[in-house]
Amino acid sequence: MGELRPLADDLSDECRQFAVMLRELFAGLGISVRRYAARRYRDPGTISRYLSGTRVPPWEFVLDLLTDLAAARSVPTTPDAVELLRERHRAAIHTSGSVGHAVEVLQNQLADADRAARSATLTEDALGRALLERQHRIADLEVRLGQLEAAWAAERARVETLEQELACPDHDREQLLHEQDRLRQEVRRLTDELEEVRRRGMLAEDRCQLLERQLAAVEAQGVASGETDEADEAESVGLSALTNAPPYATAHDTSGRTATTATTATAATAATATAGRATATAGRAGAATTTTAAAGRTAQHPAAAYPPPPAAAARGAGPRPKILIVDDQRDNLLAMEAVLATLGQELVAATSGREALRALLDHDDFAVILLDVQMPEMDGYETAAQIKRRPRNRDIPLLFLTAMGADPEHSSRGYAAGAVDYIAKPVDPWALRAKVSTFTEIFLERRHYSRHATTPYTGFPNSRFSDFRPIP
Repeated sequence: MGELRPLADDLSDECRQFAVMLRELFAGLGISVRRYAARRYRDPGTISRYLSGTRVPPWEFVLDLLTDLAAARSVPTTPDAVELLRERHRAAIHTSGSVGHAVEVLQNQLADADRAARSATLTEDALGRALLERQHRIADLEVRLGQLEAAWAAERARVETLEQELACPDHDREQLLHEQDRLRQEVRRLTDELEEVRRRGMLAEDRCQLLERQLAAVEAQGVASGETDEADEAESVGLSALTNAPPYATAHDTSGRTATTATTATAATAATATAGRATATAGRAGAATTTTAAAGRTAQHPAAAYPPPPAAAARGAGPRPKILIVDDQRDNLLAMEAVLATLGQELVAATSGREALRALLDHDDFAVILLDVQMPEMDGYETAAQIKRRPRNRDIPLLFLTAMGADPEHSSRGYAAGAVDYIAKPVDPWALRAKVSTFTEIFLERRHYSRHATTPYTGFPNSRFSDFRPIP
């Protein structure tokens, strides 16, 4: 376990390139794997797997290797080399397919949301102090203005002949009134800014809570699946269909736009991975039934690798929640069904926006909607607008899945349409299952509370779902 292994055969191009660069850096040290592991207080087998490409190491390991190499050669590492390694490391993580990738993505999002929340809090404090100072100045000016008006009225009533001498107080009064108007306008502006900052802070706090729940769900799935060093190597071939191999192939339809289609080998390879994991974890084999409204049929998907969430199993009373999947590509629908079948929920598929709207009229108990953006006739944004106009469906969480990328221009349009998340294809199956599982748990808790409580359900405190209403 402590010696350098050869490169794995089933590595993606990004993982292979990154592993080759790590091996070249390690070769510059001129020491064995076991000796370097003792130097850095690490496990020799883990370092060997890092260098063979079986696992993508954390960025801290790469920085330690660069530091040791610079010390051995007495030459500092250039920023260009560090940036190149950083890019290769991100590409390798994106294609590695491990649950660690989903955890890292969610941790980065959680860190960004936390920074936004702290920045909003600091800005709120600064604006609050400025607003309080202006209000004190306005109160002082009003006192001074009242005193001046009282003195001016008394002098005018007592001596009419002193009107010329009172012109100076008139001038002072005009200046004070002008200053009062200016300060009032500034107070209104600061009040609006403070409300906006508070709103952004609440959204950031809500996103932190949602990301923490998703992160906990991903980590719980990693623990429940029994992911160990040996299991990683045993199931690396099976998971390649959803992670290392591109889960979506690019095709062009008649309108000239780019659409993503799932490769037909995904389901077969996912079944192979499930069978391999089921052998290692006896007693967890099973099958999940996926129901599609478009086809009107029931398909069996292996679910041994990913057991149903315990919270959902504990609240199994009542009909199963439904998940609506909308995509104009049949292959994409099959791929999404294969990824989400392990959650044990009822999946309803639609191939267009109009079909999705009909499905929302025909079915109840939808926990979440997965909506494609690029669709003919009615795209995802227009479909989302139609859904939000319906009081019956406006509170269902919307997740956009699109091959257009996560650019701010596209993602901001998705959030403006009412989405709770905007996910770019190819989709990480671990992260997608975690997000959908989180919204399903929220839906089950809401339904359970609405059936047993005498007061309306108000959702979670400080959550963007606090305005959810009970299901009739």
